[in-house]
Parts: sequence; structure tokens; C-alpha cells
Amino acid sequence: MLRRTVTLLTTLALLVGVLVACGPQQTTEPPPTATQVPPTPTDAADAPSEEEASTGEPQTLTLATTTSTENSGLLNDLLPFFEEEVNAEVEVIAVGTGQALQIGEDGNADVLMVHARSLEDAFMDAGHGVRREDLMYNDFVIVGPPDDPAGIEGMTDAAAAFAQIAEAEAAFISRGDESGTHTKEKAIWTAGGVEPSGDWFVSAGQGMGAVLTMADEQQAYTLSDRATYLARTLEGTDLVILTEGDPILFNPYGVIAVNPEKSPEIHAELANEFIDWLISVPTQQKIAEFGKEQFGSPLFTPDSEPWRDANTPIDVALQVTGNVENEMAWAEEEVRAMDTIEAERENNQGEMSTYTGVPIHALLEEAGVADDAATVSFVTGDGTTADVNLSEVLACNDCIVSFRNQGGFSIVMPGFSGQVQVRDVVEIQVQ
Repeated sequence: MLRRTVTLLTTLALLVGVLVACGPQQTTEPPPTATQVPPTPTDAADAPSEEEASTGEPQTLTLATTTSTENSGLLNDLLPFFEEEVNAEVEVIAVGTGQALQIGEDGNADVLMVHARSLEDAFMDAGHGVRREDLMYNDFVIVGPPDDPAGIEGMTDAAAAFAQIAEAEAAFISRGDESGTHTKEKAIWTAGGVEPSGDWFVSAGQGMGAVLTMADEQQAYTLSDRATYLARTLEGTDLVILTEGDPILFNPYGVIAVNPEKSPEIHAELANEFIDWLISVPTQQKIAEFGKEQFGSPLFTPDSEPWRDANTPIDVALQVTGNVENEMAWAEEEVRAMDTIEAERENNQGEMSTYTGVPIHALLEEAGVADDAATVSFVTGDGTTADVNLSEVLACNDCIVSFRNQGGFSIVMPGFSGQVQVRDVVEIQVQ
């Protein structure tokens, strides 16, 4: 906007100068004194509000991405949410991963979405990127004609399947574009001890969609990411999945912020905002849902660090279950990190001891006890239970789940009978 404004003012100044030069010349009278026009007062009501300012011209983010994210329809599904949320427009350059990385290296993109980890690591090591995050994964599949002239159907060894295709000299269409898929394909040929060449092997130099079209037309084999292949089945194709499930076919995707030193045109702040949005749990959930309606299962599996943290099973040490709004489960370190209090109770030797732990009523409040609940049952690791009136537990401010020195928890309830002071408690059941 500043550049546009400066250009406009300069043009107006030149125009005024031309008009003055072309006007009649006053030779007998001195020029009149210029009249100063007082500035118009600005009414505060006329000033744009913060909300109006935030809804100005959209920012533009340039995303260089592998073709699979566009061909599968994922970007069309995701990007409108980001664009609306931050008032931005995302310009997508869909190319092979190798080309996307080159575009980033040249400073012609703000952020990259790619799927060739070795190339991504080299890009980062060279200082072309400043941030890389795991995004998601799916897998590659070997597809081909239904009559399967090379006989690879059902094979789970991708390298052996490639070797069999080469031995049969069955038509194979290669991406041939240094993309992530092409990088994976070359690794599989190498693993099979094959250097493909001959009339049966065609290096297309095209994106995934175009290669699938060629393979379909020529009834040839090719390597495809699963998402793009499945998306193509909606349009119609004779190609079928023949080989899948080999660990070498694992296909992880990463997202990279390009080094802003590459170009003053790089929008580093917006790029990081986009990455934060992509790896957030809500967006990862959208990725987890994409494709379910059409295919019965998602086309990509979310894999960002925030998603893994939110979905990694914990080693449960204590639970609140039963008649509650939300059943809860915590690892021992999570319970020990909660706010604690101290409670005093007579120990087995008849002496007063001080115990540290988490108030039981706080755990119950977090779970949300149902209105018709009446009893709390403390369950130990060996299945022993001790029942207490719920209202009495909620009214007890110094009744705690105490921390044991050897690990685990005990119930400490001052003023209650010894029967409820159980050790090795693992569950609090609300009934």
C-alpha cells in the first residue's frame, strides 16, 4: 500500500507541474500569494475501527506443495478455513517435491508442503528453511492393469514387485520429475537391484495425476501415493492396487518455513502462522476426517507433534469413572503435577503424620459428578474397594489422594474410619 501511495503522489506532482508549465505566463504582475486551505478536522467516528482495519486487504501466502495434496483435494478442503480465519489468500504452486524445494531455495515461496524426508533434511541443513514440522502421512501403492501381466498382485515386498515388473518388461510409467514419489520410486528400484531402462520404462516428467492418466491409457504400472490414486477412482480408472503394505512405502509429509533471508518478499510471520494452524489439533482433526465420507477411511493420517501429544496413550495410574460427565484418566506424573495440599492423620503407630496429595473433591469436580450420584468407591490395584458417602467426600476439604514414596497413591481422609484409608488406589468410582 505504501509503494502504491508513493507512486500516486509522484504522478500527481508531475501532472501539476506539467499543467503549470503549459498555462499562461504572468509577466506584469507578481504571482498571487498562495492560499492555505485549512485541514479538515477528523471526526473520531470517521476513523477506522480495529475490526475494520483487520478486515482490510487480504495477505497473500505462497505455498509450494507436492501435487498429491492438491490432486487428492486436501488443500481445497483445508485452505478456505485458514483464509477466512486470518484474512489471507493462499496461492498454491503444485509441483513435485524437488521443484517445490527449489522454489523455496530461490525465495519464491513462503512455505513448503513436501514428502521426501531426505531432501527436506538436506534443505534444512543448507539453511534454506528455518522451521520444519511433521504434518501427516499416508503410504504409496503400486498400481497397474487388472490383468497384471507381471504377476505382482498380493505381493508385500515392493522391491521384489519392481524387480518382477522389470523382468517381465511390463510397461511402467515413472514420474521422472525428482518429486517425492519419484525419489521413493528410485529407492525401491535400488532396493530391488534394478536400474530400469528400455522401451517398457517411460520417464514422464509429469505430476501424479498426469502419470496416473498415462498409466491408465497405456495399461501400465506406476507408483502412486494412495490419496491421489483413490481420488482418481472417483473420476474413473481401470488401474487397481496390486502391491501395498511394505514399510518402504511409508509416505510422511512435512511443512517448512522458507528462510526469510532468501527474499524481502517472503512473509515469514504469515508462514509461521500457517504452520501453527496446520499442526494444531483442530486442523489435524480435519485431516483425520478428510476422505472418510467417500472412501470409508481417511486419505491422510495426522502426525504433528501437538496431535501426537494429544493422542498418545498414557500409562494410566488413576481414574475417575462411573456416574460422571467426563470419565478422567491420568498418568502418575500428571497427578503429581496438580495443585496439592497437606493433610494430617493418625498412622498405624498411633502417631500423627502429614501427607501430601491432591484433594479428592477437586478430582471429582473436574470429572463432573452427576446430580443423582450418591456414593464414591475407592478401588485398589488388587480389586479391593472401600465405599464412602459422596456428599461427605465433597464436603471434606482435607481428604486427599496422597503420594506414596514408593510410587502410586493412597487415600487419606482425616476423621473417617480406617477402612476407607486404602493404599494403592487406582480408581475412584462414582455411583
